[in-house]
Amino acid sequence: MAARFKQYQSLLRMLKDKCPAAFPVSVRRIKLSKLEGRCWKSGKQFHIQIDKGLDEGRAMDVLIHEWAHARAWNHRLDNAPTDEAFNKLAHDAAWGVAYAEIYAIYEQKFTTAHM
Repeated sequence: MAARFKQYQSLLRMLKDKCPAAFPVSVRRIKLSKLEGRCWKSGKQFHIQIDKGLDEGRAMDVLIHEWAHARAWNHRLDNAPTDEAFNKLAHDAAWGVAYAEIYAIYEQKFTTAHM
């Protein structure tokens, strides 16, 4: 990963340490044509992809969003009949709580007021 993404790398380490998901999470920055990021479960592992065209700040925002999906994943997502149903279920109250928990930890470590 490029040296300019030191904060992103630090965030990723923090997420793995302080905000683990039910299964291991693999994170990759790749070229995505239509999305900024995505998360899915395959067997007993989560996969997150972040568009490598994003600047570091936006990549960190997207990583937090996608990590919240891994933290809040439930069996209903595995059985969603359509992409629309999946997207609705993926942003439910459980996801909102996971996002809030992650963001609170992020703020403690990464905002200038706490550095």
